[in-house]
Amino acid sequence: MNKKISKYIIPLLFIAPVFLIYTIFLIVPLIITAYYSLNEWNGVSEEIFIGFMNYKKLFANSDYWITFFNTMQLTAISLIIQIGFGLLIAYLLYNKTKGARFFRTVYFLPVVIAPVAIGLMFSLFYNSEIGFFNKILSAIGLKMLQTSWLSNPRTVLYAVMAPQVWQYIGLYVTIFLGALQTVPTELIESAQIDGAGKARTFFQVILSQIRGFINICVILCLTGSLKSFDHSWIITNGGPGVRSAYLGVFMYKMTFINSDFGMGSTITITIVAISLLITALFNNFSVTEERGRRGINA
Repeated sequence: MNKKISKYIIPLLFIAPVFLIYTIFLIVPLIITAYYSLNEWNGVSEEIFIGFMNYKKLFANSDYWITFFNTMQLTAISLIIQIGFGLLIAYLLYNKTKGARFFRTVYFLPVVIAPVAIGLMFSLFYNSEIGFFNKILSAIGLKMLQTSWLSNPRTVLYAVMAPQVWQYIGLYVTIFLGALQTVPTELIESAQIDGAGKARTFFQVILSQIRGFINICVILCLTGSLKSFDHSWIITNGGPGVRSAYLGVFMYKMTFINSDFGMGSTITITIVAISLLITALFNNFSVTEERGRRGINA
């Protein structure tokens, strides 16, 4: 009897500290945020319970939908460029490219730089008078393409996206490079002996071996994009208006600038809900695909 009890008690004792920290710093704040989302509160006076009125107001707010679609655009572009280029660059470095160690360091360097520093640097690059980009366009005879990058509604969102997407490519290069190094060389050699070229070997052998790493990178990219804040806030404060703002920036403005903590909490809950929904859908898709692949192989 004592052995059976200790079989369950000992693992629980090891799990308890982590579960306690997780509960205190994530679950409890999330519950409190959900409560505040049902109240009208300016952060100072007493809360007034208004039920789901904040949600009704939020979904009727055009600014919310602008920031929502901005965030979705960033998520889609990040998935395509960060995961796509990250995998491509990692594969090139894996194939013993000359100077691979140097390039690996160069690609990862932006990841360790603070987003604030990257944002400030690019805000200078985008300056319409002294900025690097307009100077380059002028030097190569494309002066007609010069613009005020951060005040033009057609370019401001993509100007804010660019540094964020670029900065984290190196993170996925590092992850994918580590993943590629776990692929047994025997599999690659066998495929090449059977007449498979490099492209076929990559798509049919290597990708299937690192599928788990790809899934992890996709989830990291999804959650990272959905909680984006730094670059947009540092470069433009989300402006003009909310043209370059993401959901995180919109939440910050509502909470700490407009002093509407109830509405800010409501936006936070929607961000959490969207993140959970997208992650759950992707995980479900991955599991279904894996089962189908095993069925085919069987």
